[in-house]
This record gives sequence, C-alpha cells and structure tokens, in this order.
Amino acid sequence: MSLNQISLNNFRNIEALSFSPSDQINIILGENGSGKTSLLEAIYFLSNGRSFRTNKHKLMIRHEQTKCVVHGKKQLHSLSIPIGISKDLQGETQLRIQGQSSRKIAELAQILPTQVITPESYELFFGGPKERRKFLDLGVFHVEHQFYSVWKDFNKVLKQRNALLKSKPVQYQLQIRTWDREFVRLAEQINMFRKAYISRFERHFFDKIGVISPIFKGLEMRYDAGWKGDLAELLNAQLERDSKLGYTTKGPHKADFNFYANGHGVENILSRGQLKLTLYALKIAQNNLIEAETEKQSILLIDDLPSELSQDTMLSIAHLLAECQSQLFITAINSESIQAIVEPMKRNVEMFHVEHGRLITK
Repeated sequence: MSLNQISLNNFRNIEALSFSPSDQINIILGENGSGKTSLLEAIYFLSNGRSFRTNKHKLMIRHEQTKCVVHGKKQLHSLSIPIGISKDLQGETQLRIQGQSSRKIAELAQILPTQVITPESYELFFGGPKERRKFLDLGVFHVEHQFYSVWKDFNKVLKQRNALLKSKPVQYQLQIRTWDREFVRLAEQINMFRKAYISRFERHFFDKIGVISPIFKGLEMRYDAGWKGDLAELLNAQLERDSKLGYTTKGPHKADFNFYANGHGVENILSRGQLKLTLYALKIAQNNLIEAETEKQSILLIDDLPSELSQDTMLSIAHLLAECQSQLFITAINSESIQAIVEPMKRNVEMFHVEHGRLITK
C-alpha cells in the first residue's frame, strides 16, 4: 500500500530522477543544496498539488524549463495506481490518475495521505489558528468521508456572505440572513465532524503514543469551534460589526485546536527539544489513526531530522518512529547523524545519496 515508484522531471535542480523506494524507511543523504529536500517537496507536491516550501510555483520549475512533472505509483493491495502531476510557468496544474485526467487535487490527497515535518513545522505551536486547523482538518478529511464536500459547500457560502458584507448592495442584510440558514447548517456539520475526530485522535494518541515520554502525560488538547452558543443568534448579533469589517468573524473558519501542558500553552512551558518531540508525536499519531481507519499506508516526510536534537531527544523520536507504520522519507547530511534514530526502529531501510540533483543507491 506504499508509494513504490517515483520519477521527477525538471523539478527544482533535478533534471530527471527515478527510483523505487522502500515501503518502510527511506533515508535521503546529501549536502545542503544537493536536492534532497527537493525530493521530499516533489512527493508532497504529488499528494497535495502544492509545495511545503514556497507559494511561488515558478521556483519548483527547473531553470529555463517550461514545467515540472512528478509521477508515482501507489501500491494498494494487488492494484498499482499510477498518478501524476505537472505545473507550468503560468501556474496551470494538470493531474492524471490511473491514466485519466482529473481536476481534483483532493483525489490525489485521498490516494496519498502525506504529512511533512520540517524545521518550520513548529508554526503548529507558535503560529496562528490556520496552521492548527490545517493539521486538524487533514485528519478529518481522511476519516470522515462526507467532510470534504460539506467543507467545500461551507466555503462557497462563506465567500458569498463575505462578498455581501463587503459590497453591501441594496437589502444585503436580508440576503445575508437567507444565506445564514445554510451557513449554520453546514457549520454545525463541520463542527460535528471535527469533534468526533478529536475524540478518536485523543484516545489514539494517549493509548499508543502518550506512553513513550512522561511529557505527554500532562498534555491536553482543547478545541475551539470558532463560536460559542447559538450560531444563528450570534451571526445576527454580529451582523453590524461584520458589516463594518467586511467579513464574517464567527464560524468554523475561525476554529482553533490548541495544545496545553499542565494547563499552560505548550509553547510557553516546554523546551525546544520537548516541542520537537511533541510535534513528532502528534504527526505520527495522526498518520497512525488515518491508517487504522482507512487501511491506507500514509507517508511521513521528515526534512533534516537530526538538526538541533540532543541524544536523548533523538532516542525518544526513534521510539516514536518505531510506532509509526507510515512509509518514511527522511533527509540528513550523513548516515552517522541518523544512525541513532534508525537502529532502534527495526524496520527495513533503503539508503540513497543525492549529489547535484542525482540520486545514487547506497
């Protein structure tokens, strides 16, 4: 059920590259600038239709080329599913799934559940609610099958409501109240899906992952739906304020999902090493839950894993990764820096080396 073939053309500094990864652990070694992070970025692009490094699509395309292309094959039981994605200089994206054209990135995401951990992933703790909603909704998307269609419909209603608040046409308040009935209906469904997922996630986290380190015993997860009380009444009460601001201030698009240790925000009480450990635990627990409920093997991309980690933290992360059933792609500068993490995991390991955009099997 893994991604068993990957090929890249004109992606970043990689002209052409093709390889067959292990369904368990893949270590990508190379100096800074060699292209190892670009390989992770390409896998993420294949599953999400965008980069985790930049919003500028032209940076993904090799210099003086017109487009970048990534292909892969996902093994699902006895079925091999070919998938591909390309993006050109104008920003146009083309998808192919099992030889057929598609316009839905969500179809790729369903086939390849993928998460990434980079040195910038700590925005989950220090950033705004958007990053935490993205983390939460990734899990909900995969395990609650109706969530995506409801979420899409809600965003259409939200966009229409915000347009009315901004333009304020004649009798716009009456129009908004008409839209609000659908807004509330969809918002309550999204909230129901999220709460159900969080309940399962918490049980999975503390039963499977929380026993690995004592810092997880005091961990608490708090969900804010984006409103309190009766949403219909709140929208009506907030209408004048929303009209002045030109956008909707209450609803599931304002939800948050926070993490606390012994009653305090983790960003204020945990050390940097403990935060890294917590981040790994959350991502691994989410991937494990997705796999348990969908029977799909997830992918976990880890960029520069050994960076700024103490020996104790690396050992704890090794124990966490040993509980992870995902297909792993891990980058590091050299094999010595990764050995302390790989050895305790007792899983099949393939090691590759990247030099100037070329991949060499070790």
